[in-house]
Amino acid sequence: MDIKTTGKEYRNTFVLSGAFTAIFTAYLAIQNLQSSLNQEQGLGIISLSCMYACIIISGILAPAIIHVFGEKKILVISFICHVIYVGTNFYPTFATLVPSSVLLGLTAGPMWTSQSVYLADMACSYADRTSKDGHAVLSKFNGIFFAMFETTQITGNLISSLVLQQGSYESSSSANETTVKFCGSEDCPMAVNGTKIDEPDRHIVYILLGIFLICDVFGVFLTACFLPPMNKLASKQKVNLLKSLASCGKGLTDLNLVFLLPLIMFMAMEQAILWTDYTKAFISCPLGIQKLGFVMATYGGSTTVFALVFARVSKYTGRYILFALAGLVNLGILITLYIWIPSSEDVFLIFLIPVIWGMAEGIWQIQSNALVALLFPEKKDSAFANYHTWKAIGFTMTFIYGNLLCVSTKLIIAISLLMVSMILYLIVEIRVKQSKSSNEKETEEGNNLDPDSNTSYD
Repeated sequence: MDIKTTGKEYRNTFVLSGAFTAIFTAYLAIQNLQSSLNQEQGLGIISLSCMYACIIISGILAPAIIHVFGEKKILVISFICHVIYVGTNFYPTFATLVPSSVLLGLTAGPMWTSQSVYLADMACSYADRTSKDGHAVLSKFNGIFFAMFETTQITGNLISSLVLQQGSYESSSSANETTVKFCGSEDCPMAVNGTKIDEPDRHIVYILLGIFLICDVFGVFLTACFLPPMNKLASKQKVNLLKSLASCGKGLTDLNLVFLLPLIMFMAMEQAILWTDYTKAFISCPLGIQKLGFVMATYGGSTTVFALVFARVSKYTGRYILFALAGLVNLGILITLYIWIPSSEDVFLIFLIPVIWGMAEGIWQIQSNALVALLFPEKKDSAFANYHTWKAIGFTMTFIYGNLLCVSTKLIIAISLLMVSMILYLIVEIRVKQSKSSNEKETEEGNNLDPDSNTSYD
């Protein structure tokens, strides 16, 4: 750990968290709006598909890119790309939004890997310096980051709805026509029975994007001026891109990581369903796009609270109970969405589901990062690169078939993946426990064989 960061772990964690909060206040709100705001020819979802497809590539190359530039520079460069992305949303076309989405995707992999490594190193440094339990400190630092990060769902979405409700929403259909809406799991691609969401006046959208642009500029400023770089020796070494590919691939030789991949992909899939299908088919369809931000703000508030709560209780419950709870909550939500068709009268339930969803997300966000850091302490770079790469694969797959499948089919896929992933996660925990017991037994036998171990001196 560099001297610039030693002793300032908490301060650096709050700076890192604050920068991500500013950046993702803008990004997540815009992402939640993409499927409802840019509906023509599926532009919104197509742009998200391109973005997350590029995150797969950038995630694989993340170790090499980080070694060349260092964590701080990667974060600054990526945040500047966020500024560009918001700018292109002022004039969203395939010629503007898709290229900026690609650019954002190409920097997102290294950005998230840098964030994970930086945060893990801050936690490990603090744990070593204070002789505190590693898992407890990792959970606490991840709790600080994700509690602040998840407030972006509150701030960004409240800004979104407060601005968008100022617009007028005249139905695109004529007064003599009866518009049939297919909400909930019945929502399918437009060619089948899709429902078109009424969009706000363009000048209202410009005001919203202007506010988000200010948030992004502040995030760049905070990172560039107040986050110290991690001047590790490895950052000064030249790393071949092929070595980066090998590094990411080498991580897959660890069976524990391979077994965790379905769970990592599911965590992406359930978020993608929330951001696109729930926002469009369960909020905008029955209530209107102007209510979307208010509903998603409840999700952000719930996730923030539960992230803080579970970060503190994890040292008492352990991660097994928390992972089981998150899996059961997500399973219940997905089954509910499959059988329930929302209407304008279901306002309470439409708001309640994201609150419950936030409970699971508060666990996934903190415990999954802490789990990777704990299971792969000697190869955090490649482990986190795989983590974010496979998460991007989960997002990309969900977004790609988002314009092809009905919501009901996507929910069945998510339920199936969840059940498989939880079984494989259980196997990983059993393997880790067996390995730990075996190591302890070998150490004990080694001590018994040591002729000096039982010798006492007067």
